[in-house]
Amino acid sequence: MHNHYIINNTLEFHPATSTLRDLHDPNNVVVLNYPASRCLLLLINRQGNIVTQHEVMDIVWEQSGMQVSLNTYYQNISILRKGLKKLGVVENLIVTIPRIGLTLASGTQVKKLVADHEAEIRHDHANAIHEQEDDSMSPGLTIETQHAPGDTKLFPPAQKASLRVLAHRLSIKQISSLILIIFILLTLFMAFAIGSDNATNHRYFETYSASISHGECRVFLSKNIKSKADKDKALSYVNRFERSCQNYPWLYISHFPMLPRTSIIRCDKPMSQHNTCISDYFFESNK
Repeated sequence: MHNHYIINNTLEFHPATSTLRDLHDPNNVVVLNYPASRCLLLLINRQGNIVTQHEVMDIVWEQSGMQVSLNTYYQNISILRKGLKKLGVVENLIVTIPRIGLTLASGTQVKKLVADHEAEIRHDHANAIHEQEDDSMSPGLTIETQHAPGDTKLFPPAQKASLRVLAHRLSIKQISSLILIIFILLTLFMAFAIGSDNATNHRYFETYSASISHGECRVFLSKNIKSKADKDKALSYVNRFERSCQNYPWLYISHFPMLPRTSIIRCDKPMSQHNTCISDYFFESNK
């Protein structure tokens, strides 16, 4: 058995499908979201009385296990009014009693009808009324459900609310898992990048060949220093750092004949270990 209502002989309201239809234009159908539809049904059932804000929030949301803010209440009443307006209802059918609650306008005619089968309402031209919700539960989100032909089975209100809560919890778990996976992947990538960079640096300096031990200095020459003249020129710089070799005994010398420039990297430990280094550059005149 499905109850539906005729309002002022112009609108047809089906709570089971959360739809409003213009009786003078059957193709003009508005799909409300579930909370807005529940608000209208509550006002119809309490016709002639004022329904307080507390009662609306309790019956529409809290009894279904959802805690929402007062802003959600105002948003869904706004959704309901917009739906009525789209069907050409210009009079103020929903009357607000400031700081108290809501009621149907006096003189509103509501006829209750009972059908053995839920009337089929095509949504081809239906207007879905959307409005952004700011509550984490998002109970005001418009959801349109497609049913197979002849399938008129609907979830009861309490079950619908439970499904929404379950979907919300699953969504939070999925997002948390995704964030954790991304964090782990970024950590592994950074570790790999740092390890690769260190390995590259170590391999680069492995190409330096040991030359001499000059006092406390241990000198290594790059592979591009080949001729005796180039070696003598590179080693001539070692005397400048003889004293500093007490603290930075590992010297790595590179010569760049095309610039020309000589680079000397002085380190407290060899490049194969975690060390601290100082770089010096010497530029030579081409004259």
